[in-house]
Amino acid sequence: MRGRELRLFKYVFVWGLALITIAGGILFNSGFPWDRWFYMLVFIGLTLYLHFVSKKLPQEMNYSLFTSTIFPVIYLFGPTAGMLIAVVAGLGDGIFNKKSFTRTLFNISQLALSTLAGSIIYEVAIKEKIGLWYHGAFALGLAALVYTYINLILVAIMASISTKTNFKNRLITLGREAFFSSLGISFVGIIFALFVDAYFIVGLVIFSVFLVYLARLLALTVELSGEKVKRQELEEELLIDEMTQAYNFRFLNNWLEDSREENVAVLFVDIDDFKNFNDVYGHAEGDAVLKNLTKTIKDNIRSTDSLIRYGGDEFVVLLPNQNKENALKVAKRIKEKLSQLPYALKEHPITVSIGVASAPYDTADKHQLLSYADQAMYMGKMKGKDDIHLWTVS
Repeated sequence: MRGRELRLFKYVFVWGLALITIAGGILFNSGFPWDRWFYMLVFIGLTLYLHFVSKKLPQEMNYSLFTSTIFPVIYLFGPTAGMLIAVVAGLGDGIFNKKSFTRTLFNISQLALSTLAGSIIYEVAIKEKIGLWYHGAFALGLAALVYTYINLILVAIMASISTKTNFKNRLITLGREAFFSSLGISFVGIIFALFVDAYFIVGLVIFSVFLVYLARLLALTVELSGEKVKRQELEEELLIDEMTQAYNFRFLNNWLEDSREENVAVLFVDIDDFKNFNDVYGHAEGDAVLKNLTKTIKDNIRSTDSLIRYGGDEFVVLLPNQNKENALKVAKRIKEKLSQLPYALKEHPITVSIGVASAPYDTADKHQLLSYADQAMYMGKMKGKDDIHLWTVS
């Protein structure tokens, strides 16, 4: 689908959703609770405040925060008042986060339609005597489930249209990231509804203050988490070799200084005659070989394994919870893939010598283990290079 056709399809979807929402609001109109306008004013103000305070939160959490104000309104005043709160939330989100008109209209429509669907389920559950337990709490629970599902489905449709990705994959991703957080805050809204029902205006004020502090706490938590992630990224950068993006010697040294015993195998990898290759083809081509070597090794080890640039053309691979036999299989796989590199020319093929040692079979001492793998690699070179050699005591 071309860009122009995609934009047109998006506009048709958004406006169609808006018209369906308006039609649903008219069809299930329950009126505005003029006799309790102060309650509605508090709910509207609280909804806007939650959006304003939580605008730095992840998107799925941002939506779920204001959900806690929707369900008390559904419980106390019916579908129309609940949809009004959803419209206020969608409009506030668009204004506070400076979203486009189309995106704001979509947010308003999908939130209001999800609220209407939840309201209908609540009304049916109450009418059919399903939700009599504890003043309709069970019916509100059903409404929360329906609201969350409809919300995620509509967001997934919009996301799949915007990014030209598969709808099912987007739904699964969104569900995994947002479902339980949104549903959890929905159940906070159910408690809110029961609290207001029990204590009236006092309950409304007390729980509103609680939500204000909860929103501030969540915002502070996310800010702290963001700072923690940044620190971790900076620390990670200090452990990464800039050219190859493998771990550097600092990472290896940290591992060596960790006194905990591990069940681990070590591969010591060295490119054969790499100096001659650099002399013939230049350092730029040599750097390209190192990058290709790094990528090849990474592609043939697990995500839990670690690739370290030991120095120059020497690399170390740490294979946790692998014995020597399995490590040998990994080494053979790496060697086979390296032989298929575009630099493996007849004039100057790229080959490696690999030494293999394992703990605790060979030794429990990490420094000694690394030395054994290094010595095994040199034994392989002495046998003619392009070889894998297991450490053995001889």
